[in-house]
Parts: sequence; C-alpha cells; structure tokens
Amino acid sequence: QQQQQQQQQQQLPHVTSAPPSSCMPPGYPNASTAPPTSRTASQIGSQPSGMPRGKAIEMMGELAESPAVQAALAEIALLLLQAQPPNGNTLLVSEVGSRLTASTRSVLRMMKIRVAQLLQCFPDDFALTGSGPGTSATYRSTEMKDSFTPQASGNDVNNGRYCRLLKLAADTTDCYTGARGIGAREVQSQMQTVLLVDCRSATERAVGVLPNSVCVTDITEADLLQPELVVAYCCIGARSANWAEKQSQGLWGYKLRFLIGGIAAWAHQDGTFVDPETKTPTRRVHAWVKELVPFFPTGSSGFEAVFSTDLCDGSDLPSPYAVLRQASLTRCARFQNLAWEVRMRYWPSVFCLEASDLQAKCANPYPTMRPNYLLVDCRTPAERQVSSLMTGLPMISADEFRANALAFLNGYELVVTFCTIGGRSGIFSKKIVDEMLEAGMGTESVLRRKLVNLLGGVAAWCHSAGPLMTPSGQPTEQLHPWCRAFLDMFPIEGLEIIFDETRPVPQDALSLVACQAASADQSESLVPQRLLQMCSTVPPEVIADSLNRAMQNCAGYED
Repeated sequence: QQQQQQQQQQQLPHVTSAPPSSCMPPGYPNASTAPPTSRTASQIGSQPSGMPRGKAIEMMGELAESPAVQAALAEIALLLLQAQPPNGNTLLVSEVGSRLTASTRSVLRMMKIRVAQLLQCFPDDFALTGSGPGTSATYRSTEMKDSFTPQASGNDVNNGRYCRLLKLAADTTDCYTGARGIGAREVQSQMQTVLLVDCRSATERAVGVLPNSVCVTDITEADLLQPELVVAYCCIGARSANWAEKQSQGLWGYKLRFLIGGIAAWAHQDGTFVDPETKTPTRRVHAWVKELVPFFPTGSSGFEAVFSTDLCDGSDLPSPYAVLRQASLTRCARFQNLAWEVRMRYWPSVFCLEASDLQAKCANPYPTMRPNYLLVDCRTPAERQVSSLMTGLPMISADEFRANALAFLNGYELVVTFCTIGGRSGIFSKKIVDEMLEAGMGTESVLRRKLVNLLGGVAAWCHSAGPLMTPSGQPTEQLHPWCRAFLDMFPIEGLEIIFDETRPVPQDALSLVACQAASADQSESLVPQRLLQMCSTVPPEVIADSLNRAMQNCAGYED
C-alpha cells in the first residue's frame, strides 16, 4: 500500500510556480530541486499527509486536470457502467467505495474527500440521490468518456464559500465534544421524522425560520421524546452545538443532533425558509453578524443575507463575538504554523520582527518617541488601495524602496518589509540584500540586521489586534486578502474582507499556498523533528536573534 501511495503521489499535481532556487535553503527538504511545473495547483503530492481538509473541493477545477484524479473518476464510471440490471448505471456509494482499487483510495485519502464529495463536483457526469448510507450514485452516460470536467465556473464562488463555512463550523464546534452533528442534506431528506429546534435570538427568527421548527425557549421534554430525531440549529452551528451538549445527558440525548454549518449550510443546500408571520416561503436569512455574511450563498443564488446589532436575547448561549473569537484563535494557531513554514522554506536567512513587537514600539502617543523605522509595503497596488497597517511610521512601496535602497537603509534605524503573510516581503528582503552584497554595497551583518521582515505580515498584524488605515490615513476594518487561498488565515471578528471571489489564485501565490499542506497537519509529536529542521535551515545568528527577543518578552517569568 505504501509503494502504491508513493507511486500515486508522483502522478499528482505539484506546485505550478516554483520560487527562485536562491530562495530554497540547502537544509530544507527537497530544496535542491524545484517542483515540476504544471498548470494544476499543488498541494496533494508534496506531503504524505496530503492537502488540508476541504481544500480539494474548493480547488477541484484545477485538481481535475491531474491524471490521477481523472483515472479515479474513470474507475468509478466503469464500476457504475458495469452495474447489473435493473440498477442501470447506479450503485450505492458505499458499494462503489468498497470496490475501488488501492490507488484510487490513496487519491481520495490524500485529497481528504469521500467518493460522494468527489462525484458532487462533477454533476454533468454523475448524479447523487438519497442521503446517509442510502446515498446512491448514477453515471449519466452510457459509455466511457475521455475526460471529466467539474461543475461550471459560475458556481465556484458559492462552492468556495461553502468550503470556508464548513471549516469555520468545525473551528467553532470542535470544543463541544459531547454534541453530535448532522448535515443539511441528510436532515432535508427526512423532514417528516425530525423535530427542528431553533437556538437563535428573536431578532434572527423574525427574518426567517426552518419549516415546522420550535423555539428553544418553548420546547418541553414531551416535545423531545416524540420524534425520531431532534436537530438543533442556529446560524453556523456553535450555539446549537452548545445547547446539544448540555442536553446530551437527558433521556433523549441519543437522538439529539446539531445542524453542521447551521442555516448557512441549509441555504447552500437550497433549503426552504419560512416567514414566521405570514407562514410563506422566504429567501431572506439572518446572518447573525456582518462578518458571517460572506459565508452565505451570493445574491445570485436568490438568498438575501441580512444582519443587525440588536441580538441580546437573555439566553446563556454563546454570544456572536465569543464564537468568532474562538474561531479566530484556532485560525491564529494554524496561521502561525503557516508563517513559520513560509519563513523556513523561502527566506530563512532574513531577520524578522513579530507583529506584537512592532505594535509595542508604535504604541507611544508621542511621534517623537516612536522608533526611527521605515515600513516597506510589498503588496500589490490593489491591496494597498484597500488598507494598510496603522503604525504612525513612514511607509513606502517596494518599488520606491528598490529605487534608492542604500539611502533608505542609511537614513533609518530599521527597515521593515511586509506583505499579506510574509512570503513576498521575505523573498524581496532576501533578494535586496543579496543584490547589494553582490554590488559591494555594505557588509552582510549590517544589511541583514537593518532590513528585516514582518513575520506573518498583515495577517499576523490583524491577529495581534493591530489597527488598519485607508490610503488617506483614516481607520478602517476593510482588508484585501491577496487571494482566496488565504481567506481563512485572517481573524473573523472586526474585519471586512474586500475581494473579488471570482479572481483565480495568482501564479506567484501558488508556491506559498503549497506551504499550507506542510503546516496543516502538524502535531506535538513532530516538534523535535521540526526543531532539528529549523536548526539545520536557519542561520545561527537568526536563531539567536529570535531567542533573544523571546527572552526579552518573557522577562517577567523566573524561568
């Protein structure tokens, strides 16, 4: 099985845009050879653990070009074509899964998706009916096709939103270990035997409710004992999971579930909503708070997501910002792994500055007491036009700095480069120092200590609660995330993402996106291995600088 998996990995797509060879440290695994070029995007083949969960569905338009994915689809189509009458090109999905070869199972494991999830991405070729164990798959054609094409690009935005919603739902409900979830499609298939319990506030319920649902404050034990299944729901699942966990020890706890993704997932599955006053169908839904509107289907789907600030209902269920803060902390932990992965892979020789350190130095209200630092924004003009870091320090673009780098380095105590996650600015800093050393413009020790990179970039700044400003210097909550691949790396509360969701991932972002696969499944058991890797990759003086600043931050502790 391991040999087959290794062979399959060689067929899967790799990073389409390799970074310059000078950016790959000699101590980093596979640094001596750049990844093979391909039009498809990247994340499955480079790591044994595969790509981040949910990412494959979001990127199926690119992954579908892989020979391995096409071979898996062809095998499934052949199994369905060989189905015995009277089924006619139809089998239970569970039966299809049991008949797959080891190589196809390996593809599904590395992409972290099930057979049904894969086939959902190809509705022109496969149809799914039923739910749960009774889900069946049908091949729409009567003969084999040369290739399979995923669903039309018009749905890509909502598919991406749905994938991000499921990630957010997991981040906000994983802490409720005593609650069991259920998907929207499965609930919709058995509405006659399900009791729906609405855990939302009165303000939210006034906009629209699920059919035949009961308010959580009005429910009785008698109501809970009658139906075969009790499903609690809210906006994205956090409050209903909290309530379900509290009630799980009751006599009817065995049949209690919470709706994964809440009404947002219900809308993505084109579920029905009812106006509580008129009892007629409605397409208006309440998104709880404005930060969650981008997780609902777009207006073109027919749904209208609204929000309000008056949500106090006196219940003991979690508040919006308690839920979003929990999700942001989970995202922050993932992002820190990504930021370090990007650093070790692409700019290990560059000194860095943490966002919290920069904020502390800029906190002095007196401009004359602030540090003599220059900030260099290495992002695109479109990103800079939305917002930038509010620090009170002078700031220029990467092109302006490159035109007169030596003068800027001589005129400031420290020059700090930054971008979205630290990748582009780190590579820029390394390239500038290398060019200046080659031209004999200064010594390595001086240049590397004067030109540093902001570790984690704008994302780290936002996770540290750093303020943003418009180009005119006015405070703002708006932010451009560079590309859709990094949308789930930012905190949720207090930010308004401004971004064209139809825009494809830029070529220069694909090499950085690949780092998400390497950082996604890290556990404590890998810490010794990663420390050894860091010590063999990062120059000693850079490690010493990081440890020295860490020691200063921990001065208040005896150890």
